[in-house]
This record gives sequence, C-alpha cells and structure tokens, in this order.
Amino acid sequence: MTVKQLVEALDAEVLKGNIAQAFERFAAEDCVTWSNPTQKTTSKAQKLEILGWFFQNIASINRIERPAVQVDGDVTLSQFVFDFTNRQGENLVYEEVIRRVWKDGQVVEEQYLLNQTLETEKKPAAKKATKKEESQEEVITPSVEPAPAPAAAKTKTTTKTTTKKKSSK
Repeated sequence: MTVKQLVEALDAEVLKGNIAQAFERFAAEDCVTWSNPTQKTTSKAQKLEILGWFFQNIASINRIERPAVQVDGDVTLSQFVFDFTNRQGENLVYEEVIRRVWKDGQVVEEQYLLNQTLETEKKPAAKKATKKEESQEEVITPSVEPAPAPAAAKTKTTTKTTTKKKSSK
C-alpha cells in the first residue's frame, strides 16, 4: 500500500470510532506519540493503555470528522474534529491535526497538534449571478464548518439594510 492508501485506511477506521483498533493495526511496536514533552509515550503498548483508559471514561462518541488530509512523502497530516461526551456528562471537543511519520507501512511517530487546522486549496471565486440567473438557480445553503477557519482565512460578515422612503408628493 502507498502512504496515501495507508493514511486513508487508518483514518477510515478512526472516522468509524475504532480509534484504539486503528492504532493497534497501524502503529509500530516502538511508535512514539506526543502532544507536548510531558505527554509522551514510547511504545504501542503505552499508547493503547492510555486509549483504553480514555475510552472507559467516554459515554458516547457524538461526531468524528476529517475535514482535510495531506501527504508529503512518508509524513501525513490528518485534520480531525472529535466530539465526545464523558461519563460525567461533559462535552469534550478536540480539534487537532495528527502528524504521522510512516516507515515500512507502519506509523513510527504520531504527534497531536491541538487546535490546529490544515490550509486547504482555495477554490476560485464564483462569478456573481445576474438577477435573471438567480431566479433560475436553486438556492444552496453553505454547510457549517466544524473547525474554525485559519486566522488568515477569516472574513467579516456584514448585513445591509435597505429602507424605502415614501414620496411627499
């Protein structure tokens, strides 16, 4: 399998909620994982123990989304939104990019970049429709993005109100 095929297969399992099983299947025995220097594991067994503890405390998986993925040689970046409810009824939402290094078909390093997003290709702006075209087209409501846009991509929304004046004649 190519690295692109491997990341797609791993992420497909994550999207189904099979996170520990996906790690078990794709991680090397000596896989290193971390989100910061104090939260680091140095083996598959350590990470699986942490995942087991985490999911014992989860009452429900509400949503898992992967808005973007990038592949560059043996390094992949998968952007995820995870929405869980723990046993105390608290909602836990994690927006992160998972950076993985692959070797011989296995993940040897996995880094969790919390509150990060991937830049995606910008689509060209659509031409503005004329009044005639607007009346003939179906109105499509844009979907709500689960992760915030990167700071450089945020836009300001304004509302214009028009008032008609009565003629004094």
